[in-house]
Amino acid sequence: MDIILKKMEFRGNISTRLRQCTAYTDDILITARTTQAMTDKFIKLKNESLKYGLTVNANKTKYLKCSRRQNQLRPIITGNKETEQVKSFK
Repeated sequence: MDIILKKMEFRGNISTRLRQCTAYTDDILITARTTQAMTDKFIKLKNESLKYGLTVNANKTKYLKCSRRQNQLRPIITGNKETEQVKSFK
């Protein structure tokens, strides 16, 4: 997984980059300032992982949008799958 993340160029922090990534065992957190940046990196992560025989579990994949405005929970389309929006993570 470390090799995949290095290829994806997630270095830097969210104040100087549009996106970053945190990984621990089999959990990966993509932090992005825009929905489009998050979607692009997710698709790139998914495609790069497939090269190494790793797959993303679509049933466990969720996203959390932090905003001052109260928005409805809406799924987003990543590739050909819908990704559920949640109010919080455990």
